[in-house]
Amino acid sequence: MTPNVSPPSFGAVLRESFRDSYLVILTFVVMFIGVGQMSSRAGLDALQTVVMTALTLAAPAQAAAMSILISAGGSAGAAWITALTAVLVINLRFIVMVASVLARLPKLSIGRALATLGLLSASSFAVIFPRLIDDPPRRPALYAGTICAMCSLSAVIGALIGNRMSGAVSPLVGATLGAVIPVYFAVLIAAQWKSRVLMLNAGVGAVLVPLAAPYLGSSALLVVPLAFATLTTLAARRPKHA
Repeated sequence: MTPNVSPPSFGAVLRESFRDSYLVILTFVVMFIGVGQMSSRAGLDALQTVVMTALTLAAPAQAAAMSILISAGGSAGAAWITALTAVLVINLRFIVMVASVLARLPKLSIGRALATLGLLSASSFAVIFPRLIDDPPRRPALYAGTICAMCSLSAVIGALIGNRMSGAVSPLVGATLGAVIPVYFAVLIAAQWKSRVLMLNAGVGAVLVPLAAPYLGSSALLVVPLAFATLTTLAARRPKHA
């Protein structure tokens, strides 16, 4: 007989989640300090910064929104509509990420799925999804949920620090922290160098998105990657002839 093995405790899953995601957590604190400084320049107070960071779940989307508000010279009126539209378009990519993770989890109710993946970010997805494929944890839903929560909390903490200390730090330091965003994502992608398709998609996206942006606006961030990913997926599934 196979002995019954009890599932790991919440504490054990929490430690496992932290071990797999601590680099993202620490990077988020530093990276979102720059985002918090941008929010201060855009006229947002500490509470508004915390709420926007928690709801946006993406440094690129939040940075884009802050840039729109800063260039508009304030955080009221039509600038907010434009900023929120940019956030919505950029974050549509999470539909694909959430669906990919849910396909690897036990069947969850809508409420549990929202509680588990409601705070999913691109970085937490990059930690969770490969683990679900290569070495699934024994409590996958709890594992995914704790990683999402810890990454989101670290982003909120970093943004709050940046917003509160914006007057004490030079704009050059804030710009340097903001520059961590593209470098961080480049490193995150480079860590998946064994996947030729992923690297191809990332490289082509880096070239084509800026070229398409003048014509498609912020929607280029969604349309171009999805279009090319669809082509590579179809090519990969095309039957090979002998």
